[in-house]
Amino acid sequence: MNKYALISVSNKTGIETLAMELESLGYKILSTSNTAKHLKQFCRSLVQVSDYTGFPEILNGRVKTLHPKIHGAILADRDNEQHLRSLEEHGIDHIDIVVVNLYPFANVRMKENASHSEIIENIDIGGPSLIRAAAKNFRNVTVLCDPKDYAPTLEHLKQDSQVPECWSSYLAQKAFALVSHYDAIIAEYLEDFRCDQYPEPEMPPYLDLSCSMHQALRYGENPHQKAAFYTNRPDGWECLHGKELSFNNILDIDASLRAIRLFPEPTVIIIKHCNPCGIGSGNNLAEAYRKAFATDTVAPFGGIVVVNRKLDLETAVMINRIFTEIIIAPGYEDGVMDVLVKKKSRRLISYNPSFLIKPSNTYEIKTMQWGYLAQEWDTVSESIDNWMVPTHRQPTQEEFAAMIYGWKAVSLLKSNAIALAKADQILGLGIGQTSRIDSTSIALWKAKKFHHELSQAICASDGFFPYRDSIDELYQAGVKAVIQPGGSKGDEECIHACDELDMTMIFTGYRHFRH
Repeated sequence: MNKYALISVSNKTGIETLAMELESLGYKILSTSNTAKHLKQFCRSLVQVSDYTGFPEILNGRVKTLHPKIHGAILADRDNEQHLRSLEEHGIDHIDIVVVNLYPFANVRMKENASHSEIIENIDIGGPSLIRAAAKNFRNVTVLCDPKDYAPTLEHLKQDSQVPECWSSYLAQKAFALVSHYDAIIAEYLEDFRCDQYPEPEMPPYLDLSCSMHQALRYGENPHQKAAFYTNRPDGWECLHGKELSFNNILDIDASLRAIRLFPEPTVIIIKHCNPCGIGSGNNLAEAYRKAFATDTVAPFGGIVVVNRKLDLETAVMINRIFTEIIIAPGYEDGVMDVLVKKKSRRLISYNPSFLIKPSNTYEIKTMQWGYLAQEWDTVSESIDNWMVPTHRQPTQEEFAAMIYGWKAVSLLKSNAIALAKADQILGLGIGQTSRIDSTSIALWKAKKFHHELSQAICASDGFFPYRDSIDELYQAGVKAVIQPGGSKGDEECIHACDELDMTMIFTGYRHFRH
C-alpha cells in the first residue's frame, strides 16, 4: 500500500522543500491544480488528485478533494480492522500527511475594490474539510497548516519515520483553531448582508474572539506575565520608530486613539496610564499642546501625546522638551522625524484617522475568570438636542461650548470622574475615586495646584450627583455651570442647590461611566 502526503495550498511558502523531503522519505505527493503545477518541477512522482480519484475537478475548481477516496484515506482509523478492510475493498491508500492552508478570504476582503462575488469565491470549502478530517484523526495523520511547522515535522519523520502523538495533537489543535478563526471571519463579513425582514438580535447568540497573533510581547502588565498582541485589523496604526512596544504601550495607544477621535478641531491629548492628564484645542497644534500641557505640568513626564493633525516642527520641538514615551500622529511634516528620532527609546506611531470612525471589532469585550462580558461600544455620539436645563439660570454661550468640551473629556476617564473645562481646555481632572465628592475635590485641587482660574469653568460629571455636596464645593471654587446625566433620587436637591446659588446645570440623559 502506498503512503501519500496530500499538499494543497494557497500560500506556497516553503512547500518545495517540504515536498522534496517527504518524497525522499518515501511519500508519494498528492496534489491539486495550481499546487500540482508548481510542484511538478520539484517532485518526481507527483500524482494529481483527479487521477487518484478518477474524477475530474468540477465547478471551476470548487470541487476537487471532496471525494470518498480522499476523505476515506484520511479518516480511516489504522487500528480498526473494519476500516482497513473497507480501504482495501475500495482500493484506497493511506494519506498520512495533509498539508493545507486556506484561500486568503481575509486578505481579499480587505483588498481595495474587491467585489462581493470575488470575496465569496475565496471562501474555502475543501480546505477546511481536509484540515478537520486530518485533525480528527491526528493519531494516524499529521496535519500541517502553518509553514513554521514544516521543518520540525520533517525532523520528527527523519528520526522515527513518524511524528510523536504529542506533536500531532498539537498540530491538530492548531488546525482546529485556524478553521474556527477562518469561519468566524466569514460569519462576520456575512453579517453585513443580513436581510431586513429578519431583525438583528440584541446581542449575538455566539461570541467568537477570532483573531491571530500580530506580535509577541516581552511581557504583560508586569514582567512575570507572558503576553502577545492579537488583532484582526493590523493596519489601523503602525510604529515608525523606537524600541519594541510593550503590553502597556499598546493599551495606552488604544486609549489615545479612542480619545482623539472625539475632537474635530486641532487637539492634543496627553495620556498617562490610559487616562488623559491634559487636553487642549486651538487654531493649531502648537496652541493646543500648550493648553494640554498646562492642564497638569507634572503628569506628562513619561506620558503619551496624541494629536489629530500632521505633527509640525514647532509642536514637535515643544513635545521634545520633556521625556515623552510615545507620540501618535496621523502624519509627520518634513523634518519632524529628524528631530524626534534622536531619542532612540521613544516610539513614534502613525495612524489612519478614517479607521477611528468605527471600531473594527463589533463589540467591546471584557475578560473574566469564567467567561466574557460583551457590550456595544460607547461611542459618545448622542445628540445634544435632547439635553435639558432644569435650573432657573440658562447656560451662556461660552458655558454651553465648555459643557460640550467637558462632556467629551469626562467620558474618557475612569469613574467616578470629574472634568473641569473651558471650551478649548481641560483645567482639572478627578479620576477613578470611590466617591464622586472625592473626584470633585481632586479635580479642584489639581486646578488650583496648576494655577487655573475657574470662574469661567464648567464641571462635567460622568455620573449623576447623588447629593448637593459637590455642587456646594464647586460653587465655593468659582464654578457656576455643571453638566451631568441626571436620573438620581437626589436630582431635586441638586437642582435646588444650583437655583439657590444662581448656577446653571444641564441633564444630558446619557451616562458615560467607565467601571
